[in-house]
Amino acid sequence: MKFFIFIYCFLLLITGCQSQSKENKPFEKEMSSDLFTLLVKIEKIEKSKINVHTELVYTGDQSVKFVHSDPLVGVVLGDGLTRPEIVNSFVGISGTLVKNQVHSYDKDRVFEIQPVDKIIYTEAFLTSNDEKKVIDLEINLDEIK
Repeated sequence: MKFFIFIYCFLLLITGCQSQSKENKPFEKEMSSDLFTLLVKIEKIEKSKINVHTELVYTGDQSVKFVHSDPLVGVVLGDGLTRPEIVNSFVGISGTLVKNQVHSYDKDRVFEIQPVDKIIYTEAFLTSNDEKKVIDLEINLDEIK
């Protein structure tokens, strides 16, 4: 009988730990445009709070000079009915990227999710080789577990 109780407690412990580890895994989504990939990582802090981390990855073969706005990636929450405007200040932050280099200029941002919020809108705005690039990525909040 003690053996069965031990097995039962052990199984409870294992299933409890597994569900907790899945809960803390960050959600990731990416969108590519030519030689750049926008990567967004979202981690749930609390039931209605999320931490958003954004990165730009250069995938070209040759090094490239680029100029970007502040923030590099704008992030806003919205209701899904109308797309909110993402405000960027083009201040001309510049640099050079090599193949597979990750550029993460912005600090992580914490958002309080309101009941009306349904979608996270992200937009990267930069210029590379005198060509303007805008990479948009929308994430449905239902996708984030």
